Amino acid sequence: MDASVVMTEIEDSLAAQLRLAGDDPQVLEAGEAILAGLEPAIDRAVMHLAEQAAGEIDAQLTGQRVGVELREGAPVLVVRRDEDPVTIATDDLEARITLRLSEKLKGVLEDAAGETGESVNTFVVKTLAGKARERGRGRRYSGTIET
Repeated sequence: MDASVVMTEIEDSLAAQLRLAGDDPQVLEAGEAILAGLEPAIDRAVMHLAEQAAGEIDAQLTGQRVGVELREGAPVLVVRRDEDPVTIATDDLEARITLRLSEKLKGVLEDAAGETGESVNTFVVKTLAGKARERGRGRRYSGTIET
């Protein structure tokens, strides 16, 4: 996320407004002072927007984490796989639940399980466990941002 694009647009807008004042050196000096004061605020605003975007995207992705890293002073969104994969113990699967599914959904589940090399039962249990764990983690961005 490049704050310089935003800064350039603001500079252009301010320059257009300053042209209305003519060639008054005091007005031009005031405009330059305003721009100098705005640059750090714009950088912080871009960082806040990056943090918010990361939090919103992170809340919507299953099995992945989205964070913000600074690279050469600019915030970059980074997607990583969750470090804690969903694991289930298959030796103690005694509880039962009956689900009524459409044939189409059943086929989708069978295909998805086949792609992972798991039984439909294992795939469904892992998916449900992952969603339940995800729900408990909240919809917030967590991490450290240095500005």
